[in-house]
Amino acid sequence: MKTLTLGLALTLLATQAPAQQTLSTASPIPDGAETRFCYYAGMAYSEDAFVVVFGDNTVTSTISTREERLLRCHRNEDGSLKWRPQSTFQVNK
Repeated sequence: MKTLTLGLALTLLATQAPAQQTLSTASPIPDGAETRFCYYAGMAYSEDAFVVVFGDNTVTSTISTREERLLRCHRNEDGSLKWRPQSTFQVNK
């Protein structure tokens, strides 16, 4: 019984190595995904989707404005999707 258990354990270990190697080389983003989606903050967005990106103006310590940008997922002439700025807002704090 011990021989059977030991043999089964060794077989399982031997089959895990190729599976782990395959998983480590696999990309989480499929081939050609840049032609179907725009990516921002780990999420995929379809064509014509909008996101608002905002942050503090850190150029100088005397300026206290907050900048917001509206971006749109746009298809380029080569077929790929890219974010294109639609408008920019600056708000005083």
